[in-house]
Amino acid sequence: MPKVKTFQHVFDKDTVYNLNKLESDGYIGSLIGPVGSGKESYVFLSTDYKGRKVAVKIHRHNIQSFNKIPVYLRLRGSKTGGFLKKIDDWSRFEYNFLEKAFNIGVNAPEPYRLFGNIIVMQFIGEDLVPARLAIKDTDFDVDSWYTKLVGFIVKMGKRGFIHGDLSPYNILNFNGEPYLIDFSQSLKLTSLTKEFLIRDIHNINNWFSRLGEKNIISEEKMVKSILVE
Repeated sequence: MPKVKTFQHVFDKDTVYNLNKLESDGYIGSLIGPVGSGKESYVFLSTDYKGRKVAVKIHRHNIQSFNKIPVYLRLRGSKTGGFLKKIDDWSRFEYNFLEKAFNIGVNAPEPYRLFGNIIVMQFIGEDLVPARLAIKDTDFDVDSWYTKLVGFIVKMGKRGFIHGDLSPYNILNFNGEPYLIDFSQSLKLTSLTKEFLIRDIHNINNWFSRLGEKNIISEEKMVKSILVE
């Protein structure tokens, strides 16, 4: 495990307990990294009992400014207790939506295990090097990627959920293929959450317009293709 002193804001006693439980069950070993980070989480690299490299995403328990949680949990219809339980619920929703996306054929890390505020999932990368964010690595076929990403948006929408925070900052370029990550803001698609679907489409369309994509599908047309049976 990385030096706890260096990452005191990550490894509180509850998180250390959860990590020890995952290690004793064989889902993780020693942690390397972090290999990725955000405002609410850190991602470390490890190896499970099968010898697979795994990504270990830790949602930080001590972020008192985690302002998005109440809004998203209300939209998800979840009523929770204290702050730590909200973080664990946040992790659980991410795991569940990631699993849904993976199971319907969206390019996304395969989720292996959830425990408390920790998600263990497939590591997308080679050796000890994670795949680069698409915003930092545009070495891909623009037309092909646009078609695939639109396909992912439509496929998820028709299954009744949305990524909720789709942008080139949450897409990995791995061997020339797009992989969606960070499903922490995913939501069921309803009349109350339709605006988040539109925002996802808007973000992708804007990005690909800048990349030179000529066959941009309008937000209205894409939403209609999702909502019409």
